[in-house]
Amino acid sequence: MDELRVLNLNCWGIRYVSSAVQERIEALVKVLNSAAAHWDFVVLEEIWADQDYQHIAESAKNAYPFSYYFYSGVLGSGVCVFSRGQITQVLTHTYSLNGYFHKLQHGDWFGGKVAGLCRIYYKNLKINLYATHVHAEYNRKSDEYLPHRIVQAYELSQFIKCTSSEQDDVNIVAGDFNFEPDDLGYAIVRRFADLKDAWVCRENASDDDDGLTCNTPDNIYSRPETSEDKVPRGKRIDYILFGNIGNRPSVSCVSSNTVLNRIPDSSLCYSDHKGLEAVLRISREGDIEPPSPAISVPSYTNTLDEALEVLGTGIKRTRETRYFWLAVLVVALAVLAFTADIDKASATLVRWMMNLARVGLTMLVAWCFTTVVVLCRTEHHALLAAKNAMLIQKKWEEGPQGREMTRRMYLHDGTNDSLSHDQIARSSWPQKTF
Repeated sequence: MDELRVLNLNCWGIRYVSSAVQERIEALVKVLNSAAAHWDFVVLEEIWADQDYQHIAESAKNAYPFSYYFYSGVLGSGVCVFSRGQITQVLTHTYSLNGYFHKLQHGDWFGGKVAGLCRIYYKNLKINLYATHVHAEYNRKSDEYLPHRIVQAYELSQFIKCTSSEQDDVNIVAGDFNFEPDDLGYAIVRRFADLKDAWVCRENASDDDDGLTCNTPDNIYSRPETSEDKVPRGKRIDYILFGNIGNRPSVSCVSSNTVLNRIPDSSLCYSDHKGLEAVLRISREGDIEPPSPAISVPSYTNTLDEALEVLGTGIKRTRETRYFWLAVLVVALAVLAFTADIDKASATLVRWMMNLARVGLTMLVAWCFTTVVVLCRTEHHALLAAKNAMLIQKKWEEGPQGREMTRRMYLHDGTNDSLSHDQIARSSWPQKTF
């Protein structure tokens, strides 16, 4: 048996905005270079400055000789991977929807969120290591970005499925999902990509560690008082998921713990998130594997129905937004045309004010045109693409072969732990007749 040790940490590395970025980066580098750094793979989010990534990669190259940064968007994705094993291939998928560029107070649009893949050859294993950072949830009671976040969760699940093959041994997914365990987005990723949650199925389960990684009371950067939906204990939104692609080798989670909260001998924390680590056991053919706990997963069809409802609401809202700005555009153009000759006989002050008003109206016309022709259509098409892809899955699921696939996946007390999605696909795919 072999073990793979994985660390995930959202570093909150927004220079000139986040607190003590340089000090916290140096503390992280010190950990990665220490004897305590027993991890084989390290996945980081919110490393926004290229100089910070280059500094970590150079400073930790003896411990982690292979690294990769997923460049995307205006600021970069902030997502990077450090590995003890050779990275043989990489692939970056930039999410088709990622917030709005005019929402400057949030800024997600400028940091192009991605699903990244590093294929790694390590310990004679072919490993798919996926890293991601999903759009943030700013208001749980009224989440205007929910359709975007659901699209990202769905694209992540399909990216994992479409880049996995029978030649690979294990899938590992790490990142800040910005979904809690009861959320639809979490269900989509786990269910559609056939993954297990390391924290849920760990063998070292105890009451001493609750697995919460964000807004915890023992983190000095927590901001529960600014949240409309206060979470006194924090949230579990950072994950390490895993799955084996075939029956050989099989993968289980030995342990999973939250780590890297307080910096030793300092009043600072490593980030506004805690780190999450997991130790995965790889059992090859002939090994005796301890039984895994039965883990329930959300219903495939019910999850699709919920996701389709969210996307349908998003499409309707996008259409209404487009009609609204189209009406504003028509009114603004009409006002510009009506006031074209008004100021010719007016006093100087009135003429100056009218010219200033027309400049403002011209800017409004440009904004309306961009929103109607570019932004709303782009959002509508991305939502529609995800919706149509889900409808194809739903149609297959509801057919006779799809129902048989579901029956097989829910053997053994309603879990999907018995068969991998590749096995199910092979057994339920239409057979050629000659």
